[in-house]
Amino acid sequence: MPTISVNVPEKMKDKIEEMSKENMYSNTSEYIRAALRKQIQQDTGLTPEEERIVSERMEKMENREEGDYLTLDEARKKLDIDE
Repeated sequence: MPTISVNVPEKMKDKIEEMSKENMYSNTSEYIRAALRKQIQQDTGLTPEEERIVSERMEKMENREEGDYLTLDEARKKLDIDE
């Protein structure tokens, strides 16, 4: 999983650690990921499931733009389908 480093004031770091323990997260990274998911959902207005669908579709579009796709004939050949 990629890493992002963020500088925070000492009081914020302490509060993050405190809240992660109070809310029974196994570590501060899980707490921060949950907070980021919540903020992304609020900013985009999408549910986590909708966000996942949009991300998958964007990835598929990027792959097509990069030429990572099969033509109909290639797909038929790969699936051993006669026209």
